[in-house]
Amino acid sequence: MKNTNYFLGIMMVIVGLMMCMAAEPIIMVLVIVLGISALAEGVFVLTSVMPLIDERPFKIECAVRAAISVIIGLLCVILPLRMATFVWQVMIYIFAIYALISAALGIAIVLRLRSEGFPMKRYVIEIAASIVLALILFALPSSFGFTLIRLGGVLMILAGGITTFVAWKNRDIVIETVEVRDADDEE
Repeated sequence: MKNTNYFLGIMMVIVGLMMCMAAEPIIMVLVIVLGISALAEGVFVLTSVMPLIDERPFKIECAVRAAISVIIGLLCVILPLRMATFVWQVMIYIFAIYALISAALGIAIVLRLRSEGFPMKRYVIEIAASIVLALILFALPSSFGFTLIRLGGVLMILAGGITTFVAWKNRDIVIETVEVRDADDEE
């Protein structure tokens, strides 16, 4: 195993400890990361999905989904950096609602893509992930959410410990070859 596996395991333990000790800042970082991902998704829908079909209703659905993604993404990144803790909770709920709306619009887009013969697996997984994410986000601002973050931290600590142990267990053992000579051979 390489030294990077040791580093990965140690970093997982550190992140897990941070999740256990400081759940609220982790949620704040989560909101910003989700905002960046929503922004990227909006750009992706505009540049990659929208050009697939030339029908006007499909383009409108894609444009609406992309616009909502970009707006929510910008709000999740900009507002929490400028406002108090209350905004974090509001942004979590807004993002959860956005995830549900995105899933609903995603279903409409997938149905059109299916009728045109495009592969849909990626989009179906994205819709399912949006629904699960929305359910998790609705739970985050409550005490259950902090418990969920801390539970994730404990799992991260365990995974980091296992990763480090496996890296240590599978380390390369270097055996040096030793040449033995008889005293009679040296004369």
